[in-house]
Amino acid sequence: MQHDVALSRHGISLVPLSPAHAGALFDFVDAGMWSGMAAGQPLSAGELAELFASRIADPAVMPFAVVEQRTGALLGSTSFTDYEPRQQRVEIGGTFYGRPFWGSHVNPAAKQLLLSYAFDVLAVHRVAFRCDARNTRSASAIRRLGATYEGTLRGHRFAPDGSRCDTDVYSILRDEWPPLRDALLARLEPFEQPLPVGQPASLPPAPLSGPWLVAG
Repeated sequence: MQHDVALSRHGISLVPLSPAHAGALFDFVDAGMWSGMAAGQPLSAGELAELFASRIADPAVMPFAVVEQRTGALLGSTSFTDYEPRQQRVEIGGTFYGRPFWGSHVNPAAKQLLLSYAFDVLAVHRVAFRCDARNTRSASAIRRLGATYEGTLRGHRFAPDGSRCDTDVYSILRDEWPPLRDALLARLEPFEQPLPVGQPASLPPAPLSGPWLVAG
């Protein structure tokens, strides 16, 4: 969906995703980094722009570009998906970063922003994560957040290469979040940047519409 939510902390910002971001982000795309993604690998910046446009058009997806806060350089992309306000649940997925940022603080910083928004603004009870069971790098990053492994959906979907793959499912519940949040913030403390007086660490979200409307 189109939205105006922007979040910043620890040297990164999450800004609304645009097809215009595809040109720079396509430079990061290769078969190895894209393996494990649900969507097929884009073979051109135009195909990546089409993928971004489809995410923006999907009312159940809130997609973001991840940028370096100081320079605005593009680092990757991530999304909220499958938001069910009546059931108080949402999923974080559709995430990829350029190889230079693998193993850096970028992913945990982005997850901290998304998880805080999910629990504090969307007021969900459950945040889920899913990954291809063969994608050990993604699974390790999810576990480091403190998410609980719930099980494996066997033969869950076709991978982009046509093979049938299993999907691992993880989640964080509302009452689990405070200690996990504190541990994550401690992990990110070296990247905390002092802000000028009057500048918020996180931009206030714009009013949302449709399924993303937050009840006051």
